[in-house]
Amino acid sequence: MSQHLDGAIAAARAGGDVLRARAGDLGRVRTKSNRLDMVTEADVASGVAVCETLAAHFERARFVVEEPEVYELAGVTPGGLRDSEVWVVDPLDGTTSFVHGFPCYSVSVALLRDGEPVVGVVYNVPADETVAAACGEGVTLNGTLTTCTSTPSIDQALIVTGFPYDRENLLPRQLPIFAEVMRTVHGIRRDGSAAVDCCHVATGRADAFWEFGLYPWDTAAGVVAVREAGGIITDHEGAPWSPETRHVVAGNPTLHAELLELIHRVRSA
Repeated sequence: MSQHLDGAIAAARAGGDVLRARAGDLGRVRTKSNRLDMVTEADVASGVAVCETLAAHFERARFVVEEPEVYELAGVTPGGLRDSEVWVVDPLDGTTSFVHGFPCYSVSVALLRDGEPVVGVVYNVPADETVAAACGEGVTLNGTLTTCTSTPSIDQALIVTGFPYDRENLLPRQLPIFAEVMRTVHGIRRDGSAAVDCCHVATGRADAFWEFGLYPWDTAAGVVAVREAGGIITDHEGAPWSPETRHVVAGNPTLHAELLELIHRVRSA
């Protein structure tokens, strides 16, 4: 597995180098699902760098990339999320932060085998921090092993979250949960990259994380990191993460259970 992990680290950092060079030089900015869901030329350039690096390491590599034009530009083969082996790439997680110059955005690279994440790397570009994990090998932050916190109850927790692009349908579901969590915990933080948020849990900087409306490229790498750090990551009903999971809850085992219970209680009210 170390060969795949090394390749993922090299690829994530190659994408990060592109983003660092393009910071403040956005080029053309377009939107996808709505005016909030932006794509910059840097997204695409980062994706090309990531895929070209992985393709150089792994001759038969297949890919699922958030920005589909990357396939042709990088000369790589598209794959499926349930393939026997596929690289899942988010070349810029936190585009809104990148566009506004807010210092938290990342490159996320994961290897899935039959839909199960087995390698994950998240490179937080402004912080120059690499979180890297592989099944059975633990998780590191810039080479140092990390674990989830052992915080015993949600009222002692610092929790991270994000808000969905789909503010018409998903935001009304998020806000009551946000209010109840805010009443309960020490604090909530929001920095705009779900991949980084998963890593906050895996590195013990936050105790738990929840967010609605995510995609597999947002979370696949973080899934490996959270699990290898001793945490649990599921959908909002408690089912194990899968490539179809859109609503994510993560934390140490105690807080994961408490946060799931809180979400269920609010949604049932």
